[in-house]
Amino acid sequence: MPMPPMGSPPGYYPPPMPWPPPPPPRRRSIWGALFIVVLVVVLILSVGLNLLLLVGSAVGSQGIDARQTTLVKGDLDQKIAVVRVDGVMNEESAEHFRQLMEAVSQDGKVRGLVVAIDSPGGAVTAADQMYHQVRRFKASRPQVPVVITMGSVAASGGYYLACAGDYIFAERSTFTGNIGVLMQRFNFSGLMNKWGVQETTLHATGADYKNAGSMFSPEKPEDVAYMQSLIDQAFEQFKSIIRAGRGNKLTQPLDQIANGMIYMGETAQKLGLIDQVGFAEDAYAHAAKQAGLTNMTVVLYQQTPSLLQLLTAHSPLAAPQSREINLHIDPKMLDEFTTPRMMYLWRGQ
Repeated sequence: MPMPPMGSPPGYYPPPMPWPPPPPPRRRSIWGALFIVVLVVVLILSVGLNLLLLVGSAVGSQGIDARQTTLVKGDLDQKIAVVRVDGVMNEESAEHFRQLMEAVSQDGKVRGLVVAIDSPGGAVTAADQMYHQVRRFKASRPQVPVVITMGSVAASGGYYLACAGDYIFAERSTFTGNIGVLMQRFNFSGLMNKWGVQETTLHATGADYKNAGSMFSPEKPEDVAYMQSLIDQAFEQFKSIIRAGRGNKLTQPLDQIANGMIYMGETAQKLGLIDQVGFAEDAYAHAAKQAGLTNMTVVLYQQTPSLLQLLTAHSPLAAPQSREINLHIDPKMLDEFTTPRMMYLWRGQ
């Protein structure tokens, strides 16, 4: 209780001091509210994504999901399927091709197949897997004609795949052929010796070729001969594929044609490597004619993008504006660069 001021009469006490007014309500930060909204949206999307992935896995287990884009409209019961092969052939593209071929195989309305190739080739195994998928389709649907159309390039492994078709088109400017095999190798032993570094890799007793081709040791003649024998075996496999698909159409002995050279469309036709110079629409028309179709529908089969790809494609997070430069070394790419492997690949691009 406050003391009375000096000179106040006895028994006088001043009135109590009023309580200070309450502080004004604290205003919420707009950034805090925005953070809460974003957090709620992320939680909802996370739950929804998990549910969609579960549903998608259940649907995917029943069949291959492929997106179909109509290129030429006509009778839906007279369908020409188009499957594209673009870029370097590798494990991923071979699996992508397998899924699309599986979708085409399951479509009972497909009356003709056109494989559109624009590829310099790639890994030997990938090219052979793709070739196998076309041959498998032909075995299961022998009444369906398979026509190949080549874009700017269908070389090496690209031509290997083309040999699975019944009829091959190439444009006048198409680069094709390049029949051969290469094994990309590097040897750093001289550089390592300069810095006093030696390879001391051990191998099991008797497995003398286990470390053959190592880039860290000087080359041995017996190792080179061994690696060369592997390349030659893959080359013979390539030529056997050509003999099976084009043997009676070649105008020159195969060993004269299979020299690693690139041929343009008209030269390839003269050599018998292709059947006709033409464009994609010519391939569609030929497939329709062979199948006896009068009102074809041409449909391009493409892999359906995943939900995650669709979400990130339109998200502002998909294209960050950061100016930082981050160097990322892909272990798989490093392995492909350093490990010797046989390739049906044209190096001219």
